[in-house]
Amino acid sequence: MEMKKILFLTLLISNLALAQETNYYSLEKNGKKYPKIIRYILLNEGKKIIYDSNTLFFNIDKQRFKYNKKIHKTDTCSSSALKKIKTISTGQLIKDEYAEHVKKSKENGLKIPFPFNHYNSRVFIIEKLSPEKIIKHEVDWIFSIE
Repeated sequence: MEMKKILFLTLLISNLALAQETNYYSLEKNGKKYPKIIRYILLNEGKKIIYDSNTLFFNIDKQRFKYNKKIHKTDTCSSSALKKIKTISTGQLIKDEYAEHVKKSKENGLKIPFPFNHYNSRVFIIEKLSPEKIIKHEVDWIFSIE
C-alpha cells in the first residue's frame, strides 16, 4: 500500500513538472527559457472542421490551427470575459510572433533564421456559442494555407 502511494506521488509530481514546460520556449538547447506570448483570436470569419471526436481544425485567414482534446484545454466562459480579453487578427499574430523572435534573438546575440514552426506562441481560439457564452480553445498553430 505504501509503495502505491509513493509511485502515485512520483507520477503526479513528474507530470506537473513536465506540464509546466509547455508554456516556455528556449532559442537554443539548454538555453534560457522564456514565457510564450499568449494571443487570442476570435472565430468570426473562420471555419471549424471536426476531424474526429478528439480533433478540431480551425481555418482562419489562411492560417490553420489544431485542437486536440487529449492535449489542449478548453474553457467555457461568460461573454463578459470577452471584454477582458484582447483579440487580434491572424496578421497581427504573425507580426507579434516575428517581433518576439527578433527581440529574443538580439537579446542573446544570436542570428537565428525564422523557424517554420510556431514555437514561441500560445494561441487560443475564441468561439461564441451564444450571446452569453464563449469557449476558449487552446490550439497549436500548424501552418499557413497559401
